[in-house]
Amino acid sequence: MRRAAVLLSVLLALLALGLPGSAAADDGRRADRVLVVGVPGLVWDDVDPGRTPALWELADTSPVGAVSVRAARSTTCLLDGWATLGAGNRARFPAPDEMLPMVPLPTVPLPGETPDAPGGSGAAPSQEPVPAGPPASPELSHCGLQERLAEAGLADPLSAVRAVAEDDASARFGAEPGALGAAVGCATVVGRAAALAVAAPGVGLTREDALPADPAALAALLEPCPLTLVSLDGLVDAGVPAPEGSETGTDPVSREAALAAVDEQVARLRAAVDTLPGETLLLVQGVSEVNDGRPQLHVGIASGPGFPGPGWLTSASTGRAPFTQLIDVAPTVLRALDLEQPASVNGQPLTVAGGRPATAEAVAELERANTAAVTHHRSTGTFFTALVAVQAAVVVLGVLVLGLTRGARPRARLRPVLELAALAAAALPVATYLAGLLPWERAGSPRWALAGALLVADAAVVAVAVLGPWRRRRGGPPLAVLAVTVGTLVADVLTGSSLELDGLLGYDAIVAGRFTGYGNLTSGLLAAAALGGTAVGATAAGRRAGRDDGGRRARRVTGVVVVGAGLAGVVLVGAPGLGRDFGGVLAVLPGFLLLAMLLTGVRVTAVRLAAVLGAGVVAVGTLAFLDWLRPAAERSHLGRFVEQLLTGEAWTVVSRKASANVGILLGSALAWMLPVALVAAVWLVRGRRPALLRGPGLLRDGGSGLRPADAAVLRAGLVAAALSLALGAAVNDSGVALPATAAALLVPLLVTLATTAPGRRGVPADSRDEDPDRVTVGSRGSTWNA
Repeated sequence: MRRAAVLLSVLLALLALGLPGSAAADDGRRADRVLVVGVPGLVWDDVDPGRTPALWELADTSPVGAVSVRAARSTTCLLDGWATLGAGNRARFPAPDEMLPMVPLPTVPLPGETPDAPGGSGAAPSQEPVPAGPPASPELSHCGLQERLAEAGLADPLSAVRAVAEDDASARFGAEPGALGAAVGCATVVGRAAALAVAAPGVGLTREDALPADPAALAALLEPCPLTLVSLDGLVDAGVPAPEGSETGTDPVSREAALAAVDEQVARLRAAVDTLPGETLLLVQGVSEVNDGRPQLHVGIASGPGFPGPGWLTSASTGRAPFTQLIDVAPTVLRALDLEQPASVNGQPLTVAGGRPATAEAVAELERANTAAVTHHRSTGTFFTALVAVQAAVVVLGVLVLGLTRGARPRARLRPVLELAALAAAALPVATYLAGLLPWERAGSPRWALAGALLVADAAVVAVAVLGPWRRRRGGPPLAVLAVTVGTLVADVLTGSSLELDGLLGYDAIVAGRFTGYGNLTSGLLAAAALGGTAVGATAAGRRAGRDDGGRRARRVTGVVVVGAGLAGVVLVGAPGLGRDFGGVLAVLPGFLLLAMLLTGVRVTAVRLAAVLGAGVVAVGTLAFLDWLRPAAERSHLGRFVEQLLTGEAWTVVSRKASANVGILLGSALAWMLPVALVAAVWLVRGRRPALLRGPGLLRDGGSGLRPADAAVLRAGLVAAALSLALGAAVNDSGVALPATAAALLVPLLVTLATTAPGRRGVPADSRDEDPDRVTVGSRGSTWNA
């Protein structure tokens, strides 16, 4: 344990030396004003040199990106998007059925009322009863009601902002609506919904319903305040959606006309900007879905100080080009205006990455990114259900083939079928990542192409397991699946996590939970596979070291291998440039330290177990602190959590993760994997008693023909994995989905071990009195000793 602590200290010191220090102040990014043009419903498939020449020209000369507009609602609607943009954090406007008691809704201004009264100059909202907005209608789906509310008025934007602030979902993210306006102090708003981004007490607010037709008047409108927000809502009214819905939520014919109008307005705004003195930063952003449009990635373009020439947009909140988030707009505005970022703002300023191709190819790449994200977003629920069904089918088939009652005889002819089915089921998790090696998003039917790629990848992993030279050893095929799983996940994170993005067990940019590094499910899968593989590898290395000194050398070698693998796991999972998983470090390191204790014969006591858990806390705390030392715009969520601790915002993160944990337990299809795993455990682990029911007894000495030493290794690996997965479920917002994903790998592998038991293939299971250094191996109906 002392050596492990020294090794951990040295490793963290090396990580500290490798992290960049504080960056100098940003040069060339200061702007005299910022113009944010929000276009609800605008996606990259809309941008075309023929249909939208102004947008195309702007994209041709500026950095571009794919924007995740995710708010505090699964489908971001018009008011949600503007509230999120202004908060720099996920927020939402409460729907009428979510407002208890009813919050006054916006109304149309009274005749003769000026646009900036009563809330236009920062006055307190009116205390008079405000008539409710338009009632819900069966024809309004998803975002239709919010669009109707925005159309109705927003005469009192402060009341609308107050409704957003009081919404439970906004509060869970710690969002402060109107934070952007409060920080800037003065803003001009064109389009009523945009007022939600900047309305706050004391903010000088000038509002217009539409852009002035006169170019001089338009330029004059942009000049008085340092911040102007323009909402171009043409796509909102682009036809009534079809009853079966559409990708964009609008009628194709009406959408073409609306796009032309939006493009013409963008051209006018650019012309007005060119006449203004000083430097102007122009941000064109998709801000929401429209009508019944499904969640997608949207257009993001930045032009002006700090964004010279073509490139990819990115930010520290995503860590991956060309992806940004709607919450990154407010920090970008504040940086350009040289204003301090409030603690509640969770986004990060936009930056530029190189490597962008010509505009046509860049737009095509952004469209493919959207296709992949949309396909993943719509397929995960179906896949999770299918994954649980496959695992349950393997367990049922195992019971039928190997028997459940004491007097049952295994069905020998079905054993090869069960073994192959179990290996195929165990290969499914890693196949979800390997499927990304095939360009399924380019197909005409990407969902079917993804399913085909998954089956091809699964077949390839099974072929590796059953056709390699290790097939002759009893544990060879299961270990091959473990090795492919670990190798794939390690290689992927070392090369930028390209397989994790849009992998069925990974993440997508629409949900925007993570954009790079390891997702929670992947961390759990890696921990389970790595602990199992390390237990076997470390034991083999220890046995090769010999027993000349009473086993001390073997135990030392075993411990060094396990601790070394654990430290490597900490780096892979927790380093800001690699896995970036806060909770993963808390789960992985204790699992490896416990495995080292179990394999080397160190007695596990309450004090030592507490020390193991403490080591995980120290490791993740050190990594988070080192990340916090980096410039604020470069921090991952590890460093941002330290900042949230210092500013008192951390509790919102913890409570939100706990709420998500409960939601997954009650609502995710993956939660059903736990009962399947429990049934499998009772059947597989149980020994020969009670008399009426028995299972292979894998964890018992001699269970399924395992030698006592091998059964001990199996027990140690599973116990360490159980600790790691339990911790991962407790500290991550994926909850029970994390151990459920790992069970999808471990359960079928245990079924494979039970299927290939020597005692079930003609060799008496009780003949275990051979030399302890000999291993009985069954292969295709024959046995041999090594």
